[in-house]
Amino acid sequence: MEREQENDYTDRLSSLPDSLLCHILSFLPTKTSVSTISLVSHRYLHLWKNLQVFDFYNDYCPGVDGESEHFKHFALFVNAVLALRHSRHIRKMHLSCGDSILEDFNLISVNTWVDAAAGSHLEELHLALFSSQGLGFYLPISILSCTNLLSLSLCGQIFLELEQSSTIHLPSLKTLQLDISYVNANSVDILLSGCPILETLDLSFSPESLAKLHVPSSLKSLKVIVENDIGACLEIDAPGLKYLTLTKITFGDVAAIGNLHNVEEACLDVFSTPENEYVDPLLTLLQALSGIKHLVLCCSTAKKRLLGAQSIINFSNIRFPEFCHLLHLELILPAFDPFLYNVLQKCPMLQTFIIQNDQDKSPHEYGLAVNLESVPKCLVSCLTFIHFKGYVGYWEEQEFIKYVLQNGLVLKTMLISGVLLDQMMKWEKYRFLKRFSDLPKGSAVCKVKFD
Repeated sequence: MEREQENDYTDRLSSLPDSLLCHILSFLPTKTSVSTISLVSHRYLHLWKNLQVFDFYNDYCPGVDGESEHFKHFALFVNAVLALRHSRHIRKMHLSCGDSILEDFNLISVNTWVDAAAGSHLEELHLALFSSQGLGFYLPISILSCTNLLSLSLCGQIFLELEQSSTIHLPSLKTLQLDISYVNANSVDILLSGCPILETLDLSFSPESLAKLHVPSSLKSLKVIVENDIGACLEIDAPGLKYLTLTKITFGDVAAIGNLHNVEEACLDVFSTPENEYVDPLLTLLQALSGIKHLVLCCSTAKKRLLGAQSIINFSNIRFPEFCHLLHLELILPAFDPFLYNVLQKCPMLQTFIIQNDQDKSPHEYGLAVNLESVPKCLVSCLTFIHFKGYVGYWEEQEFIKYVLQNGLVLKTMLISGVLLDQMMKWEKYRFLKRFSDLPKGSAVCKVKFD
């Protein structure tokens, strides 16, 4: 019995080959691998020197006393690890650090570390580099010709300045994430031209001027967020694209939008410019998304830039497309608009409908008449959940809620929330809930709730 218990406590870790142990260590921060693995067994004292995967992290807290000294200690550690390693090849590197006051020592150190990772064996690189006072780090151009690089992520204060003559050769890159301060659309466009099989692009930036951005046709997931009011002009033709997120984006003409029929999920905030006043970028894009199943549409930007003081989208004039496969729809509006009735008509398979009213204007300013020849098919057969956010209490809003409650034959939940409800006393909320709960309902199981 005692011998069986002894066998239970056998050190199985020591019997593992070094290659497997190094694989286990590759999932740990490098500092942990170097400083603690030797405590397990003396045999592992130098095991970390065989690593080809490194994760260097220095906590960046601007303005803290001793910040520069802390970076210097971090630099000494990184230099030592990279100098003492046995393998000259690096497969993966994650580097996160920063300093409020960038000196030559900081810049040279970071460039040296990134250059050490560059090469034909590099598969993954994640850089998160931070500074303040408008300063930043320059990305070594050698990184952009790593032929086996699969994933590249750049975050923080990193300068990316590329010319047409720049050598960009990333034939294996599948994932690219850019969330950096110092980059223009032309540099991004040049970078993307060297990524022929890119599948995932996640881009957040603040361009200095409106410029065209061409994305690879190989994309499966695209997210472009412009963080200022300049915007970006996109050209896209990606037949394999499934996930699409666009914020403050426009399109030059109809030809700028190609094959998007496989997109299943999209979040859109699209605007127009004087140059494309005869083209409705939002409508053109929606028409291309014929197979969409999950759609979030922000109409506030489209309304303010495209239609001025007019209604957000006038369906009677522009023939808004029908979405035969749409299951989930969320509309973010500057105010309630009666075109919501028409939206329901255009989405026969809709199951979830979320309306977010930003309360910029009264619906009375639109004055659109409701003219439905028949009850929308989704209300009769499949729409089970409606959430009305930003409810103000206008007559048009009440009439819409009455309509969907009365005609929603399979509706299960009608959720209402807004500033008006937040400001009500308890007895007012009860009275309000009672009034809506007593309305005629087409569904026997429908519950009206206030959030």
